[in-house]
Amino acid sequence: MEWEGFLEGYKRIEDFNSQREKIWEELRKKRKELREEVQRITPIKRAKGYEPLSVAAVDSAFEELSGDDWGRRLYAVCVAGASFMPGGNSLEMMERRPDFTFDECMLSYEEEDDYKRVLKGLAFAKEIEKAREWFSEKDLVVIDGAAKSVVISINEGMTVKNLEKSKMGRELKAMYRDTLRSLYDLLNSGRAVFNPKRSGEVLLADKISSLPFKNDFALLSVVLEEGEYVALRVPPQRYNLPKEGVEGLLPKLFDLLNYLRVIYFKAPSGQVEKVETLQPSPVPAIEDFFVLEGENLLTYYADRLAKFYLGSYKEYAKKTNPWRYRI
Repeated sequence: MEWEGFLEGYKRIEDFNSQREKIWEELRKKRKELREEVQRITPIKRAKGYEPLSVAAVDSAFEELSGDDWGRRLYAVCVAGASFMPGGNSLEMMERRPDFTFDECMLSYEEEDDYKRVLKGLAFAKEIEKAREWFSEKDLVVIDGAAKSVVISINEGMTVKNLEKSKMGRELKAMYRDTLRSLYDLLNSGRAVFNPKRSGEVLLADKISSLPFKNDFALLSVVLEEGEYVALRVPPQRYNLPKEGVEGLLPKLFDLLNYLRVIYFKAPSGQVEKVETLQPSPVPAIEDFFVLEGENLLTYYADRLAKFYLGSYKEYAKKTNPWRYRI
C-alpha cells in the first residue's frame, strides 16, 4: 500500500473540513447583516400553531431481481406508502400494502440505459397514482423528490424509442393519461408536498453579493432560527411531455407546476429543509417529522418499506438462481 498517498487523502479531508469551518465562522459573524438582506428579499416567518393534519408519504424502489445466461432478466417496481396522524407525544401510523409490478424482459432496447429510463418513469408514475388512490382523504401527501424531477422522469420514460417492447413500457404508456390527471388533481387540491433530498437550485443566495459561494442551504442555515421559514416563487420552467391524449390537460398542469412555491425552513434537527407546494404554509404540519439530518421521517419510512419488500425478493432470487455465480 502507498501510505504516502493514503495519508494525503486524510489530509485533504481535514483541509476540506477546516475550510468549511472557516467559511461557517465568517458567515456567522455576518449573520445580522445577512438576515437583513434576506428580509429585504422575502419575509422571514415563524411557523405558528395549527390543528393537527393527517399526512401521508409515498416512495418507490426498482431493481433487477434475477437473471440468467440466456439473457432473461426479471425486474420489479415497488411502491409503498404510509399515513401519519400526529397528536401530543404519540404518532398514529398506518401502512399501505406495497404495490408491485414485475417484468420478465429480454432487453430489446437499443441501449440498456433506455430500460432504466422506463423503470424510473414507471416508478414515479405509480407513486403519483398510489398517492391519489391510497391517500385521497389525507390533508397532505409528501412525495420524495422535486416536482420537476417527477415530470422529467415520466417524460424520459415515455420518450424511449420502441417503448412498448417491454411490459413496463406498455404499462407506463397505458397509465400515462391517468397519471397526469392524478398529478393535476393532487396539485390542484393543494395537498401535494414535494420534498427534494438534494438540490443545487439557487433562488436566494445569488441575490446576495457578499456570499463566498451561492448556496441557499448554507445561507439559511446561518440566517434562520429553528421554526422559521421563507417562501419563494420559483422561476417558470419549460416542461416537456408527450401530447398524445393529454393535449387539453398539459397547459393546465404546467400552469400549476409553475405556480408552486419553494419553502425553506429550519427543522428541529437544525438542518434547513426544502419543500415545494401550493399550500400557504405546510411547515407547522410537517416540521416535526424532520428530526433526522438528511431525510424526514415521512419519506424515510416509505422509502424503507419499498426497499425492504424489494430487498426480500432480491435475496430470495439470489438463493434460488443457479446462475448467480456466473452473471
